[in-house]
Amino acid sequence: MSTSLTLFALRNVDPTCKLFNMSLFSWSAAQFQALNLLWIMLLSPFLAIAYTRLARSGHDIPIAAKYALGFMVVALGFFVFAFSGRYAVDGRVSLWFMVSGYGLYSLGELLVSGPGLAMIAHYVPARMSGFMTGAYYVATGVSQYLGSVVANFARMPSNDLGSLQSLPLYTKLFFGLGWVAAGGAAVAIILLPLLNRLSREHRRCVEAVRRGTDPLPPSKPAPVR
Repeated sequence: MSTSLTLFALRNVDPTCKLFNMSLFSWSAAQFQALNLLWIMLLSPFLAIAYTRLARSGHDIPIAAKYALGFMVVALGFFVFAFSGRYAVDGRVSLWFMVSGYGLYSLGELLVSGPGLAMIAHYVPARMSGFMTGAYYVATGVSQYLGSVVANFARMPSNDLGSLQSLPLYTKLFFGLGWVAAGGAAVAIILLPLLNRLSREHRRCVEAVRRGTDPLPPSKPAPVR
C-alpha cells in the first residue's frame, strides 16, 4: 500500500505543513513513507507498557482480540484517507490527514504483526517454530505483492490527469480497502469465542504437562449392551 499512498501524496496532498494558518515546512511525496516508521517508533513503547500492565493485573488481551482490534484500527485509517477527499481544496487535502491516517494504519500494523509472531512462539511446537516463522514471512511477502495488485485499481487512465480528476480514484480505493479491513474485523470478532476456547484449552494442556499429569481427559468406556 505504500505505493498507492505515495502516489496519493504526490497527486492529491498539499505538501505544506500548516499549523494555525502558519506554513512551517514542506514535505516531498516520498517523505510521507517515513510516517509509518515514525508512528511505529512512537507507539511501540506505549503498547509494550500497556501489555505489561494488563498482564500483571490479570487482564491480558487475548491475541485473537488484538487481531480484531488491529483490523478495526486499520479500517479507520483507510476511512480517514477516504474521507479526506471531502475536505480537499482544488483536489488536494491537508497534510494532517496523512499524519492521522498513517498513525491509525501503523497502530493496526503493530496490533496485528507483533501478535502474529507471538502466536507462533506461543502455540507452535519448538521443532516447527522455524518452519512456521518462515511461512509467516512468506505470507508477508505475498501480501506485499497483493498490495501492488491492489494499487493497480487506482491506476490513472492517463499520466496528465489533474488533482481534481485523480482524487475520486484514490478515495474510492481507500473506501474499498476500509470496508475490506472492516470485513476482516467482523470475521475476527465472529471467530473470537472459538479462538478463546482453543486458547484456554491450550493453556490447560500446558499446565497439565508442567504438573506431570495427562492433559487429555480419560475416554469414557463404551456402554455394555
